[in-house]
Amino acid sequence: MATVVVDGIWLDVVEGILASGERLPTARQVAVELGVSPRTIEQAYRELAKRGVVASRPGEGTFISLEPPPAEERERHRRFAEVCRGAYEGASDLGFGVDDLIDAIAEFRSLEKNEAHEETRR
Repeated sequence: MATVVVDGIWLDVVEGILASGERLPTARQVAVELGVSPRTIEQAYRELAKRGVVASRPGEGTFISLEPPPAEERERHRRFAEVCRGAYEGASDLGFGVDDLIDAIAEFRSLEKNEAHEETRR
């Protein structure tokens, strides 16, 4: 669940929903809202702090510390997320999981590197 919270906050920053300097609700407030343990939310906030997304100010709370990317970059991320979602859904429809999808991407990358290497040898 902590991963879901981390991903959700990160996405809100990337999409410009949460702005730099904005105060996040307390871990207890979020935990009550989501029906999870406050420790889960504290873990998510620690992970976000480690990634530089948030900063804690003792006695004041936890604040967003990153600026959202420019609109063009947000659009690029949105489109990339759509591509990833489509690939995941397509793989799932065929009975493949995330690990299979990752393996396939790694294989494509390896083939591209080999082709590029062959081109430079010619």
